[in-house]
Amino acid sequence: MKRRLVHRSSFSLLAALLLGAVVACGRATPPAAAPSAAKTETTQNQIVTDKTTGTAAELRRRADEALLKPDYKAALEPLEALRAAEPSPRVLLDLGAAYEALADRDKAKARYAELQRAYSGTPEARAGLFRQANLAAYGEAWAELGTLAETILALSPADDVSKMTGLGARGLARVEQGDDVHGMRDIQDGLDIMEATHYGSSGRLPVAAAQLQFGLAEARRVRSEKIGLAVPTEEFLGKFEVRCAMLLAAQSAFTDAIRSEDARWAAMSGFRVGEMYRVLHHDLMAIPPNKMANTKDKQQLFFSMMHVRYRVLLEKGADMMIRTIALGEKLGDASVWLEKARTTKVAIDKAIEDEKATIAQLPYTEAEVQKALDILKKKVELQQEKEQKAREKLPRG
Repeated sequence: MKRRLVHRSSFSLLAALLLGAVVACGRATPPAAAPSAAKTETTQNQIVTDKTTGTAAELRRRADEALLKPDYKAALEPLEALRAAEPSPRVLLDLGAAYEALADRDKAKARYAELQRAYSGTPEARAGLFRQANLAAYGEAWAELGTLAETILALSPADDVSKMTGLGARGLARVEQGDDVHGMRDIQDGLDIMEATHYGSSGRLPVAAAQLQFGLAEARRVRSEKIGLAVPTEEFLGKFEVRCAMLLAAQSAFTDAIRSEDARWAAMSGFRVGEMYRVLHHDLMAIPPNKMANTKDKQQLFFSMMHVRYRVLLEKGADMMIRTIALGEKLGDASVWLEKARTTKVAIDKAIEDEKATIAQLPYTEAEVQKALDILKKKVELQQEKEQKAREKLPRG
């Protein structure tokens, strides 16, 4: 199945082509390229490989025509021939982007790394470094992302986009590796630059901005999930409210990241939102019956009420997985995130069916349990109203 790039900025080869045209006039003599696996010969300005032949100009023209169609698979042969015989920063950047478009992320990262080694300091190497970091994040290669982030932060001159990209990458890598304190510090520094420059303030978010929003959401998610819910009854409501508030704050940041120009950040964010709801449901179901449920009947009622009341969390999680899967299939993307979304969706569906089957064996129907929940909710609301009125009658200091 042919895969097409759908991203307007970070995933566009046209910018790379234009950039190559600008820098070509002042390009330094390139260093020797790494040996090619395929045999390459140059005879009377003809470049001959096992798969293609032509002059450098002819191969470049073929590659450009294929990239502009876009037909990324057709662009590979002339570009690889040029890489072997007459390498340049533009050739390696175009190769990396073409492999990226075809979802061959290992080869894409390899070409970007080769570009960085051979032509460090060029505009193409900088662009390739950003793309390489984006692929590391998408592949959950957090240690690699942290290393690339340090390289980005060491770039000179360091413009605002470089700073935001480096801080976002390092912050996200730190959060995912267990250091949400320093990670959040990096992310906040990046967000401060983003706010001061109004970067991404209208329309879709550039990748650097989307990464910062995703990192912010991840830091909030990680911190929310540290709040345990298996606590004494009198502490539960407070803990639960705090965790839900943090979950909603994380979801808000994930929603911002979903607006990215690069739809991969949307897929990552959609999965994370669905997973948050699934984890919250799991933690709630792990809460043992309270002291008042001191008989088998009361314990069964407690189980039924917990599962009926909080099943909506599973349903929300399933809905987000469906959206993530649909996005991945639309993009023709066979990423780890798409596979995780499919696996999680199956697990959620099974959990819902298991709950229904278990409740069906209890002496209460779901309708009866829901009615009991409605009555309980009404009692709680009346009690809250009563307490509020009592507070209003207190003399003001």
